[in-house]
Order: sequence, then C-alpha cells, then structure tokens
Amino acid sequence: MAINLKPGNNVRVTISKTINRDSARKTLERLFMKDKTISQPLEARSRNFKELPKRRGGQIWTKRPNKLHPGLGRGASATVKTTPQSIRDLNSVADFVTIA
Repeated sequence: MAINLKPGNNVRVTISKTINRDSARKTLERLFMKDKTISQPLEARSRNFKELPKRRGGQIWTKRPNKLHPGLGRGASATVKTTPQSIRDLNSVADFVTIA
C-alpha cells in the first residue's frame, strides 16, 4: 500500500503491528529518533558529556555517549517531518505503521 504524503508536513506515525524484520526496525528507529521528545535524553547526555581523548593501542580514542534505542512496541508513536527520504522510508515500513 503506497502512502501519499507531501514533503514539509508533520505526520504522526504509530506502530500498529509487531515488527518482525530487522531492516524495518532500523528504519523505524531512525525515523523515531527525529522526534525531539524521543531523542531528548540522548541530547541531554551528550550536552553533559566531556570528551577526554587518550591514547589507546597507539590511536587517539574518545568515549562517546551510548546510543538510544527507542521502544518500538505496538502503540508507540512519534511525530515525523516528511521529507522525500522519510516518505520513502515510511512506504517501506507501511505494513507495520499507521499514519495520521
């Protein structure tokens, strides 16, 4: 089922089925992280994090904050701004989501 959206709008994406494909899970994680309410904890951690570069195995190494993996269970939702790329991503996972 093709989704007819126009770039520049905000849409509410809600997961309606259990995600059973790894590629679909990764795509939805990427889309959900564009929502400010979901990505806010990572930004807060990054803001308070001080990078201390040091030598490790002859290379400069820096510890960075851990990435968040948003909960993608049934009923989880996020607001996503539509761009040409996000519309293609939403079409690829249309079996698992409803868009309002």
